[in-house]
Amino acid sequence: MMKKSLIAIALMGAFTATAANAANIDNTVYVGAGAALSNYNHVDTNSNLGAHNAFGWNALVGYSFNKYFAVEAGWQDFGTNKDVKQTGVSEGQQVKVRGATLGLVGTLPLNDNWFLTGEAGAIQYHIAHTIKTGQYVSDNDTAPYAGVGIGYNITENLAVAAKYRYFHGLDENQWNTADMNAQTVGVQLTYRFGVKADPVIAPVVVAPVVKPVVVAPKYVTKTETNKTDVFFGFNSSSLTDAAIAKLNNVIKLSHEGQKSNVVLVGQADNQGNPAYNMKLSQKRVEKVAEYLKANGVNTTSLDVTAVGSEDAKGNTIADHKLDRKVVVTLTTESQVLVK
Repeated sequence: MMKKSLIAIALMGAFTATAANAANIDNTVYVGAGAALSNYNHVDTNSNLGAHNAFGWNALVGYSFNKYFAVEAGWQDFGTNKDVKQTGVSEGQQVKVRGATLGLVGTLPLNDNWFLTGEAGAIQYHIAHTIKTGQYVSDNDTAPYAGVGIGYNITENLAVAAKYRYFHGLDENQWNTADMNAQTVGVQLTYRFGVKADPVIAPVVVAPVVKPVVVAPKYVTKTETNKTDVFFGFNSSSLTDAAIAKLNNVIKLSHEGQKSNVVLVGQADNQGNPAYNMKLSQKRVEKVAEYLKANGVNTTSLDVTAVGSEDAKGNTIADHKLDRKVVVTLTTESQVLVK
């Protein structure tokens, strides 16, 4: 008995199976029942009882741990072997076997509906052997079994399968009156509770990444020129208030451009000695340059020129006043965005 129990436990522990079902059957319970033709074979009794077919049935309850395997507990009734081969026994002898099963079941799908099954486990059976009228023996023992099948999913919950099972060593060991094996071939119907349909995953639509078109800004150089006449008094190189106001405006304009250049040309009227007038125009232009620098003119270059009275054209008192000056020419450059 111990040997057969160890074999049964080893078969159950070693059995593995894989499955992939369309529905999510994780942690679900199912029940089932089936009918089968039982065949007692390799029969060895002390009263010449031979091999015979019988009608049997089974019921079961199962639990699926996940999509890959389940455990089943059930009840198996093999029917009665009552073949009479002993001459002179009118009543005939018979053997009845039934018991509780426990095993692992795995499923391998062929497509969305068809699948294959494999199972292994053990049966705790009761054998009743009627040898003849008034002579009856029985025993309880454990035997291993294994099986295969092919099934069809009628719905997500309901399935039908054709199954073959082989039971090894259904023996009567109490009195050693019977040693035999058994196999069953039949149809089994199962119903599963709590089946969840696999969630429908919507396709992820990835919008194309449109890179923005970066247009480099275009600039043009804008050049502006401003001329200012800064006037002086007769025989003087001092800046008047009017002259200072004009120079302050030049300084302001020089900061409005990105690049500025200043050209100063000092003049005198044509009265008196030309050499003296040259020195006077030099003083005037230097006075203007000093003021611009001291008050923060924004310029990359400042050119100073004295021309004396060579450009003087005045012949009257009014005209002479217009020749006593420094001509300030401010040229600015700016980068302007083209729209």
